[in-house]
Amino acid sequence: MKSKRNKNYSVIIVPEATSTRKEFVLSSRLIRNAIIGTSVLILIFGFMIFDYLTMSFNRERMKVLEAESIRTEKMLKELDTRFKQVSESLARMNTLKERILVMAGLTSPYALSEVGTGGPINMGTDMEFPGSSTELMPRQPQANLDLMTKTKDVVGQSADIEQSLRFVKEHLVEQKVRLSHTPALWPTRGYLTDGFRWRTNPLTGKQHFHGAQDISTQLGNPVIATADGFVLIAEQIGAMGNVVHIDHGFGYQTRYGHLSSFNVKEGDRVSRGQVIGYVGSTGRSTGPHLHYEVIFMGNHVNPLDFVLD
Repeated sequence: MKSKRNKNYSVIIVPEATSTRKEFVLSSRLIRNAIIGTSVLILIFGFMIFDYLTMSFNRERMKVLEAESIRTEKMLKELDTRFKQVSESLARMNTLKERILVMAGLTSPYALSEVGTGGPINMGTDMEFPGSSTELMPRQPQANLDLMTKTKDVVGQSADIEQSLRFVKEHLVEQKVRLSHTPALWPTRGYLTDGFRWRTNPLTGKQHFHGAQDISTQLGNPVIATADGFVLIAEQIGAMGNVVHIDHGFGYQTRYGHLSSFNVKEGDRVSRGQVIGYVGSTGRSTGPHLHYEVIFMGNHVNPLDFVLD
């Protein structure tokens, strides 16, 4: 009696109606083994195809990564070159900054070791400009961290130069304001008579110190402010006659006496060269002239020391 698990199957092949048929007997075990073998072969071929496709994909991916790596390496080299150019430019800017500081009187020229060389510049620390040595030209491209370090160095150097130049600008603006408020012109055109000295008063005959400069000129000639400032007084004051008194700030004041008339009033803001009045002979005066005083920190100083033109 045959086992149920090992059945036989007959396969009959009839090519044509008149031909002799052919019959094959296949056992269930053979069929099962054939199916298993076929499945194993399909799996093997499937794994082989999958492995081949995976390897092909990886090869393509490696090619892309390699090309990307080449582009990155090229970019890093270009960045190194740019860093060197920027750093050399910063070095030149730093040298120019040092010269500006010297010209502005903010530092001593002896503080400059080698002006204009364009090499390593000391910025107040031990750090040198990137690119001033071989630092920015490595033998091989460095990692992104190295680029970040160089970037921070360049940014730090540029910030230091910017801060210094901003300070210079503020200083020069302050100096410009100070100069505009410092007496520097002739208040009127004429002949110098009594100067800043001891003299005999022509009206009293007594010796006294004349802390001003008298300028004899034609009656009615314009009198100008010798610096920017605010009018403190514009009125008649005893022997000085009609007086304009200007506060220029920074410790400077000027007074203009014996005027025939005013062109400003108290509280007015005046600019250098602005007409403030006209030459006269008011008060104690022997003739048309301007009595001009310069006062610094409460003390009379020689007006001739404050005439540039």
